[in-house]
Amino acid sequence: MFATFLCAFFLGLVLRVADCASSPGNVVYPRLLDSRGLDAEKMLYIQDDIVLRLQKTSVLSESFVFSENIDGTRVDKIMNGKELEANMYHDRSRMASVNIEEKNGRYKVKGILSDNLRIEPLDINARSAAGPIPHKIIKIEQRARLIGNSTVDSKIKKNTNNFYAELKIVVDDYHRNVFKTTDDLVQYFALCITLVNIRFEDTSNPLVQFLLTTLEVAENKFENQSFWAWDVDCPFRNHKLYMDPVKMIEKAVELYGNNTEDITVVVTTLDLADNFDGTAYNHVMGQAKFEGLCSAEKRVAIVEDVPPTYSFIQIIAHELAHTLGATHDGDNSSKKIAEENKTQCYGESGYLMAPSAHGKNSGYFSNCSIEQISRFVRKLNSSCREVKLEKYHSAKRTKLPGAIMNLTEYCKTKHTNYPRISAIQEKQYMPLCKVLCCADGEWPCFDEPAVDGMSCGNGKICFRNKCDHHEKHLKNGQSFIMPSSGGNGNTGKQ
Repeated sequence: MFATFLCAFFLGLVLRVADCASSPGNVVYPRLLDSRGLDAEKMLYIQDDIVLRLQKTSVLSESFVFSENIDGTRVDKIMNGKELEANMYHDRSRMASVNIEEKNGRYKVKGILSDNLRIEPLDINARSAAGPIPHKIIKIEQRARLIGNSTVDSKIKKNTNNFYAELKIVVDDYHRNVFKTTDDLVQYFALCITLVNIRFEDTSNPLVQFLLTTLEVAENKFENQSFWAWDVDCPFRNHKLYMDPVKMIEKAVELYGNNTEDITVVVTTLDLADNFDGTAYNHVMGQAKFEGLCSAEKRVAIVEDVPPTYSFIQIIAHELAHTLGATHDGDNSSKKIAEENKTQCYGESGYLMAPSAHGKNSGYFSNCSIEQISRFVRKLNSSCREVKLEKYHSAKRTKLPGAIMNLTEYCKTKHTNYPRISAIQEKQYMPLCKVLCCADGEWPCFDEPAVDGMSCGNGKICFRNKCDHHEKHLKNGQSFIMPSSGGNGNTGKQ
């Protein structure tokens, strides 16, 4: 059996965040009303239909550490969480979060009023010297919520029916540069791992989930593992920079193979491709050390991603399963388990661990994969099964990412080298949770899988690669807001 597994997934969706004023004349003058209630609740009046009942926000740890490597030197940025949240408040019922600054009896309010409404002070030139400060309300396509540090609940530590694997994510500088702020970068990965955990809810005895405990930027650490070659996808362009997966994963082992985290995944925006005498073969999108979780010199995986498209969710889920002992469906190991359990696990069934991507069941694990993961985890020693870190990053409640994506912008971001590309929503593709990206002229069309939350018609959405009314499948307390029943939340302007 090979110690390293490859997977070739082709996922890519774009998160479009467009700010536009709901009305040029929509000016408001926020003011605080009398505090009420046992919790010193603040009443913030925005306008007649928006009155927030605010409570103090406490979501950040006292010290938050974000690691970067600058010119070969590791730099840890220590942030005072309590100072950052000193003026932060939230309204649970409206899913609102605002920052309120008071000076000389005048208030400046900035933040989130609802899923699609934001508030901020008008430019200083528009303000008068006295009286309330004018603010504008901005209507946007919702962005993922901010993230804080969450304390590991005592139930997590004591629950032997669940296994919480501590995950470290390392991004290269190409990936980091896509995001304007550290918060944007952290929230992106926290939401992605939340969606990965939904896929791992199929596991049992024990249930396997991942805690995002560390995020590091590895600037310039993988320069020697990349190479230039002819662009195999775009013949009219000369050369393209690729990442050699064999060299990259060995470098990852060297750097992170003995880390304290249970598993480290290195994420790159470069196209992974095997290098054969200067010719690129880019059929691989991820690679992992088999049964590498908690194992010395093996606890690593690598994946490629096109941020901020969430395109690596299925890839990283597939590779993490390899580190947990799952082989490809149809391999000899899975066939043996299928015989023992009197079940069937064919690669052609298209589950998450199928050797080829985009099968009809690619959002789910087969029974064989579930059994393989269960057997592997039950053999882990107690030191691996303990949650060692007190803090982890979690995604706050938000929409499924596909619900707020513009399909044409997604196609443009995924296929940047093709002119005038757009998304075509063919009726026969929508129920299959697929998007057709087509360029003008004689250029080809690309068949892309839909991301969780995308509309597939008739009020249904795609979730785990299935088109259905998925509200009933999301458990109580699931940290997502479903798209509207109209199903048009992700289309935008075509």
